Amino acid sequence: MNNTCLALILTAFCIPAAQAGEWYGSAKLNSAHQKLSDALLTSPRVTDRVSNPDSNKRISGSLALGHAFSGGWRLEGEYTSRTHANFDSHWAPFEANVNRLKIDSQRLMLNAYKDFAVNDWLSFYGTVGAGVAQIDAEGYQGNKSRRFENKRQNNFAYSAGLGATAKLTETTSLGLGYRYVDMGKVETGRNSFANRINARDEQLKGKLSDQNLFVEARVAF
Repeated sequence: MNNTCLALILTAFCIPAAQAGEWYGSAKLNSAHQKLSDALLTSPRVTDRVSNPDSNKRISGSLALGHAFSGGWRLEGEYTSRTHANFDSHWAPFEANVNRLKIDSQRLMLNAYKDFAVNDWLSFYGTVGAGVAQIDAEGYQGNKSRRFENKRQNNFAYSAGLGATAKLTETTSLGLGYRYVDMGKVETGRNSFANRINARDEQLKGKLSDQNLFVEARVAF
């Protein structure tokens, strides 16, 4: 992830000084609703999924550094702190055994914003972003001694959202918004436990997304 992070930061911040506008820093508090879709247990001995993984709600934070341009455009680099989520599923004919997928995720994104001013102090905006999500996935089957090994992935992530900003002073703003983030396909390592045929042929998989409501404080400098 380090090389990708460096590239995103350089892209976001190597902006000619001659551009109109100002630099700013922002902090967001996110109510993150993570969801795992297309859940899969890759075992040839299961027949079908009995119960789907639950979604998870967590609180996370993010920090960003950006530049505001003329015409209501902004560009920023944003880091979202690590978030932990658990997803449980049951599969026939072994529905008594829970399969728990444990995911830790963090993101570095390059975001573009377009502000639409209503008056001197209130504006609405739309935003899109792209970047990298670093995901650690592991799990267990039945109990914690029957582990699926940890696997780290650096996935392409993209986002879209909208929000509103209220200008409090010449340099300080508060805002709130909604954002959808797609973090791609995730999977654990293989089973480290001995299954019925003593084979390492099982994994937990799925597609990870994040919907979050957030509040934001932004300071220009």
